[in-house]
Amino acid sequence: MAVRDKSEVIGRSGLVVLDVAVGHKTSVEIREPRDVLSLTRKVNGVSIQVVEDRNFTTLKTAQTLPWGAIRAQGPEGVEVRYRVRTRGDVTGDPEFD
Repeated sequence: MAVRDKSEVIGRSGLVVLDVAVGHKTSVEIREPRDVLSLTRKVNGVSIQVVEDRNFTTLKTAQTLPWGAIRAQGPEGVEVRYRVRTRGDVTGDPEFD
């Protein structure tokens, strides 16, 4: 169980992996920049899903077998500040306005 604040810079591909989970639930919420990025999930290591909420998404445990990932897409050079919650710390609800 953990709550971690992280940051990444979007590279030339316009895509950055924010979190990879293996066998446990996880969530990612964007702190900055809000409403700018597109989030996608890679479920069960193969299926890519576009997420409706641009600022928040979760992966259930079953979606992370063998692994799952949450990714952000946006303009090159944008710094993404975000919060990752894992296991029992996943609330299922966004924290930030």
